[in-house]
Amino acid sequence: MTIRLGVVALAGPRNGGTYQYTLSTLQALRHTTGLDITVYGDPQNQDFAAFGYPVRPFAEQRWRRLFSFTAHKLGFRLADPFATEDILLAPIYSLALLHSRKPFAFTLHDLQERYYPANFSWWQLAWRDNTNRDLLARAARVICESEYVKTDIVRFFGIPEGRIAVTPAPPQEQFMAEPGDDFLDGVRRRLALPGSFLFYPAQFWPHKNHLRLLEAFAEVVLRYNDVELVLTGRTHSDDYDAVMAMIARLGLSKQVRILGYIDAGDLRAIYRLATALVMPSLFESVSIPVYEAFQAGTPVVASGILAIPEQVGDGGLLFDPTSVPSIRDAIVKTLADPDAARGRAQLARERMRAMTPEHYGLQLQDLLLKLK
Repeated sequence: MTIRLGVVALAGPRNGGTYQYTLSTLQALRHTTGLDITVYGDPQNQDFAAFGYPVRPFAEQRWRRLFSFTAHKLGFRLADPFATEDILLAPIYSLALLHSRKPFAFTLHDLQERYYPANFSWWQLAWRDNTNRDLLARAARVICESEYVKTDIVRFFGIPEGRIAVTPAPPQEQFMAEPGDDFLDGVRRRLALPGSFLFYPAQFWPHKNHLRLLEAFAEVVLRYNDVELVLTGRTHSDDYDAVMAMIARLGLSKQVRILGYIDAGDLRAIYRLATALVMPSLFESVSIPVYEAFQAGTPVVASGILAIPEQVGDGGLLFDPTSVPSIRDAIVKTLADPDAARGRAQLARERMRAMTPEHYGLQLQDLLLKLK
């Protein structure tokens, strides 16, 4: 018997990590059986189209989310946009789920607002709390990517542990592929990448902690003046202007390159070419760039916060992201002993070989078949 699965794929390229997570989920679902999959999202999205699933147009503008939420609070049931499906999976939250008659699982990525409320307006805090609370009450299963987030869901919302599945998503499988030297050389020339550089792919949001990274990097280049810092991320993001002002103030204009949005092929090459990934975020449930670097065999230095130590293990160096000297020292240690850094990276890459889209697909299949 085939079960009709609707995947509510609302994340797009501007959504950073949740978009990469969505793509990893869609890739993993190709390794499932017994599911007739339809994606609800943007039919013009070429990444979605590449998976070969039918894509039904579906979007949730802010007014539609507010309308769905208000109707739910008032006890009005709206038309079910997923009426033809048997079960639903949402890699990112959707308020339309509150009006569906179908059992669903959705991923709650983190509860950052509980730790950094200053990063949110009072309206955002109220919105996140209420929407999470109502979706958690309706969901047949809740997915998260770390034990840390699972503990938060139980602690803050009282959800029984048995309804929460800790299921980390691997990066897309192309990060394990070995790009040829000609391809790597072509990307290096086209993007004008230096011979030695640190890499941080992240949107310019406050919790991504670019400003402390820049302060630490300014001290690193006093000892290693041939190393540069390469950043990616859309320039419309919240902290972009502050990042640019900091670069100018520290005199780093020649040592920092901002590449903007990078497609998956070039991103894979950048990881391979990078001296190390530096991930100084102040809040991450699980860091997709850490997994991507692990798959590429790139040394990692990362924040020792929340679930990141659980994720990194012995595959990288950890630092205190609130301390500029701590960030600096971890970077310097990596640059000073490249053999040790590559050794840690190799351990991490071997560990990632078991974390495949096939394995993730089987985990999702087991979870989803129990929803019906």
